[in-house]
Amino acid sequence: MTCTATTDAPVVDLAGAFRTVASSAWVVTTRAPERPVGFTAISVASVSLAPPLLSFNVSRTSSSLEALLAERRVAVHLLADDQEALARRFAAPADGRFPDDGSWTWDPTGLPALHGVVARLAGPVHDVVEAGDSVVLLVRPEVTEVRGGTPLVHHARSYPRLSPI
Repeated sequence: MTCTATTDAPVVDLAGAFRTVASSAWVVTTRAPERPVGFTAISVASVSLAPPLLSFNVSRTSSSLEALLAERRVAVHLLADDQEALARRFAAPADGRFPDDGSWTWDPTGLPALHGVVARLAGPVHDVVEAGDSVVLLVRPEVTEVRGGTPLVHHARSYPRLSPI
């Protein structure tokens, strides 16, 4: 299959299209020397079951990117439906993301762990893929903690509650 670019290609509103998609809300954490690092992500996806792999993307302008690439270990936390404030905190400026409020601790491997999440997966970065204005990280989880519950959902720049069927 051959793909060619033309100068008269239509304008694509990718951001507008994806604002219509409902996604699970996650927080990705890692560490930099002597400090925790993290951000809200809605791009976490299962890639492979054998071997287990997940992916997420991060903007090249993210304040977390340097730490992610240096540490090469991450934890991804699926937020619970009562953790909207946590999602917003990790989407805000980096200096206020890890307050001393009991909402997180260091895990035995030295990664930040958020409390009260639906699920947490942690492991090494398996691969890094350059992708336009972002970088895609593939992670091979070695630790899985599943508490269960209803996940926080992100849709159209808000966090609507899921309704029981």
